[in-house]
Amino acid sequence: MRRRFVRIATNGFGLMLGVVLLHAVLATSAFAEVNINVNIGAPPPVVVEARPTMLYLAEPGMFVAVGVPYDIYFISGRYYYFHKDNWFFAAGYGGPWVHVVRTSLPPGLQKYKVVQLRDFREREHRVYKTQGPKFKGQKFSAEPGHGAAKSSGGSKENHQGDQGNSGGGGKSNGRGRGRG
Repeated sequence: MRRRFVRIATNGFGLMLGVVLLHAVLATSAFAEVNINVNIGAPPPVVVEARPTMLYLAEPGMFVAVGVPYDIYFISGRYYYFHKDNWFFAAGYGGPWVHVVRTSLPPGLQKYKVVQLRDFREREHRVYKTQGPKFKGQKFSAEPGHGAAKSSGGSKENHQGDQGNSGGGGKSNGRGRGRG
């Protein structure tokens, strides 16, 4: 009889232990949570003495700021700024800058590495400096906070808002309105 009681008690204890462990596992997994917050923060402000000159780079199909120590590009009606492995965008070169993930960049910026974009910029900047006032390429003076400015050189039309858009046909001026 005693042996039977021990067997029942042992089986009962094992069952009870199993229930308690199952409850502990389920309770732990119900409260387990992963929360990751990454705050990139805004980059330091872009500080320049005068509006940067934006030159058109034909190969990547966008404008780039020259003569300033910043990686600033203009494409599809927005300015994009590369700072410490992060991309930001704004309506003007003076910000305010908003972080943007690489997969949300316009195709022209996604397609090339920053090193390649810098090479394109330096090549076109050399041509611009060599030709001076007779520069035949497209250029414009960047806007501090209002988006597109009027283009000059090469073409009399303003194609800034069309850069990187497929099939745009040059019908945008970068300010949300048609030509003009």
